[in-house]
Amino acid sequence: MTTGARCGVNVATRCACFLLGLAVVSSPALAIAGPSLQAIADTSVGYTDNLESAPNTSVAGLPPKSPGFFALLSPSLMLAIATPRTSQRLSYTFTYVLVLNDLGQDSAANRLDYQAFFDLSPRASMLVNADVVQSNTDTASGLGQGALLPGPTSYLAGTTDELVSVDLAAGWRAWEGVQLLGQTPLSDGANPQTGSLGGRLGVEYAWQTNGLGVEARSNYTVIRNSELLDGQPAGPQEQLTNTAVAQFRQDLGRHFTGRLEAGAMRVDRLNTRTGFWSPAGAAALGYSNDVGELELSYDRSMTSNPLLGQYLLVDEARLGGAIPIVRHPELVLLASCGYQMGQLLDENDQLAAHLNTLLIDVGVRYQATEALSLGLRYQHAERWSDVTLPPLPLSFTRNTGILSVTYKFPPDNRMPRQYRAPRRVDRTDEIRDGAPDSTAR
Repeated sequence: MTTGARCGVNVATRCACFLLGLAVVSSPALAIAGPSLQAIADTSVGYTDNLESAPNTSVAGLPPKSPGFFALLSPSLMLAIATPRTSQRLSYTFTYVLVLNDLGQDSAANRLDYQAFFDLSPRASMLVNADVVQSNTDTASGLGQGALLPGPTSYLAGTTDELVSVDLAAGWRAWEGVQLLGQTPLSDGANPQTGSLGGRLGVEYAWQTNGLGVEARSNYTVIRNSELLDGQPAGPQEQLTNTAVAQFRQDLGRHFTGRLEAGAMRVDRLNTRTGFWSPAGAAALGYSNDVGELELSYDRSMTSNPLLGQYLLVDEARLGGAIPIVRHPELVLLASCGYQMGQLLDENDQLAAHLNTLLIDVGVRYQATEALSLGLRYQHAERWSDVTLPPLPLSFTRNTGILSVTYKFPPDNRMPRQYRAPRRVDRTDEIRDGAPDSTAR
């Protein structure tokens, strides 16, 4: 483990602690708030046709494609606090993956999550998210969704972000945000280590149902112990990405909202002093009500995959959310689907190998009682890649089915609801328990 990697994790951890401390100091109501503690027991059993996300074509040194049965045991504790000025959640989750036909592949993961919203003043608010994860992460899922199965390398990762929004005057709103990421392997060997710092600054003018604004973003990322596309070791890869976009939002009726943005981004590889310009843009159509939400989105951006140790220019489409099918008894549709069309960048910021990923994760949840729910889930993961040298990402296909049982004590309807930031221009889709009027702000 190198000093740089340790610094990346230390920076992320210290900034997370600073933000949590700032949040507590800025919230005098916290001292008198009564916390609510929830215990959750989640047990799942499943089957997959590709236990180790093996490539479609056999590669020397890698295990062949093989099926397997597995069980996930995932107990967790969650502490929630809701007051007229704050909404906070702190949770710890332990997950044990038991591979029933190959006990040597068993693994464990630990995760600590924190989310908070604070009214700093009548005109200003702050949203904070932070997490620390230790896991044997499956690198197959390149779209950001949580992997179900363990990978070959154990990692420690920490992320944190904060967003402060200020109402400047009637109709005018400004915001600033900071994001930090640090990830380092815990396993032996030369595995990728990543550190990232990003920021954003924007302003918007809103009418009754639409808003027009601009936003500037900047991200600095360092990846160490990565590999070049020819399989040779790469030195530290430092990249700076600056983006500027114009944004337009509009409320479409009572439950729908749309968002468009367009602009340009500049990508610079600092270690080789190379770079390029590229269009940047995004579009989204969202639906939300008091109990569910669903969003279809497209985004063109520059990103990095810390697990693979690679930079990618991607066009990505997603559909995700949770929507009730039947209210009584409660039956909820859960969807998380995405397609990412990307190109890996070489050390000179030249577009090189193609890397396309499809992930379909669809399920239903049946609320049998207030505390007990049953779930059925199907996941299809597929990747198409031009590269042929591991550990660079190879082409693979995997299908997985899962049956789960979840017990929560006390049940969710006796706990403060999780804060949901508004996406509509009129802000009526915000969910915030404990506020003077938590159904519409």
